[in-house]
Amino acid sequence: MAESKSSAITLAQKFVEAMFADSHDHGFDYDLCKAMTVVSASLTPKPQAVTRLTVTLAMCNISGTLHGGAISTLFDVCTTVALATARRKGYWEMAGVTRTLSTTCLSPVFPGDEIEIEAEVAHIGKKLAHILAKMTLVSNGKLVATGVHDKANIDHPAAMSGQSSKL
Repeated sequence: MAESKSSAITLAQKFVEAMFADSHDHGFDYDLCKAMTVVSASLTPKPQAVTRLTVTLAMCNISGTLHGGAISTLFDVCTTVALATARRKGYWEMAGVTRTLSTTCLSPVFPGDEIEIEAEVAHIGKKLAHILAKMTLVSNGKLVATGVHDKANIDHPAAMSGQSSKL
């Protein structure tokens, strides 16, 4: 993985663009994540991506704070963006599917707050990946939520072994 930092951010941005292009302007996470911007990405020392967005009222619960479901969805998407920086032919091409996603909310986030989500691939193998995330307020760096996302690779077995399919 001798790719540069600029290559990693390009991979992350292209993954986000492709995700939204395939959504046909709808879907559970479309409105929530379309305001998200990839601000940095790297492959070393581990694949990681940092995204930012400003919380809107539409992302909030009846109490007027960022909804836990929105936080989980953001972690789901942002950890997958980090994983996407490590994708290559025959290796995590499909970006996997969720096995487990755990979110811990530590402090309320309000409309107008700008948040940053840092996601790092702690472990990646042929079939499983383990990704850690943290959400902070941009204004003061306060940690407001953490997440852990385990993903399973769903690439065709022939692609994972580097062989061509006989189908």
